[in-house]
Amino acid sequence: MSINYTHQCKGLHDNHEKNHICQIVSIRDFGRVKELVKDSKFFCKNCGRTAHNADNLCNSSKI
Repeated sequence: MSINYTHQCKGLHDNHEKNHICQIVSIRDFGRVKELVKDSKFFCKNCGRTAHNADNLCNSSKI
């Protein structure tokens, strides 16, 4: 049985950058995700994910 991931997070302009964690998770590059979330300083107000750099989130806010 496989799990299908659906992407429901939408950015401010309804477009996603390749460096957003939500996009990286959707392609299952978890090694890259692990690096981006180290020492997180921001969280996404849309999906709740965290990241060290605000540029890796759709709708970031400082923690």
